Amino acid sequence: MKIKIFTLIMIVIFLLAGCGSGPENVSPSPSPTTSAGENPGNNETEPAAEEKSKYYFEHNGLAIYMNADAKPVLDALGEPMEYFESPSCAFQGMDRTYLYNGFELTTYSDEDDKNEYILEVRLMNDGVETKEGITIGNKLEEVISKYGDNYTKEGEKYIYADSNTTLTFEFENDEVTDVTYNLILN
Repeated sequence: MKIKIFTLIMIVIFLLAGCGSGPENVSPSPSPTTSAGENPGNNETEPAAEEKSKYYFEHNGLAIYMNADAKPVLDALGEPMEYFESPSCAFQGMDRTYLYNGFELTTYSDEDDKNEYILEVRLMNDGVETKEGITIGNKLEEVISKYGDNYTKEGEKYIYADSNTTLTFEFENDEVTDVTYNLILN
């Protein structure tokens, strides 16, 4: 009996913890009409012109913009190593996380759960890097030399923002421990 109660408590804690994590400045429901489509003729999926950010993740020539239609990106990336989904705490549909070699991509879906959009890309190890060449393990001065000093500092996080995207570098002992691209939600 105690094991069943403990198991139920752990399941509830796990579900609530999933709702507590996610991007900052979350709004209840973004407008899918501001999302982007595929740009035929190249390997980029671009958001609408007013949302295109200079901060985007590039993997094997594929540009991954926040709030872009996830389908062409997921098709180009192929089968993930792992996959997880849960009801979104910030949106009406589901949040889905796809784990690839060296990075994790998270999407959100529209109200009827028919379309997915890019919400976050997190670098998981030093095997992948930003298009400017920064990865986990780089020093603070290397980040600033590539991105400049136009950042917001929150504790050990250095946050660069442009258009609809933040690029966050988290440091420990002056070394990058986390790199995350996030959709800015108002």
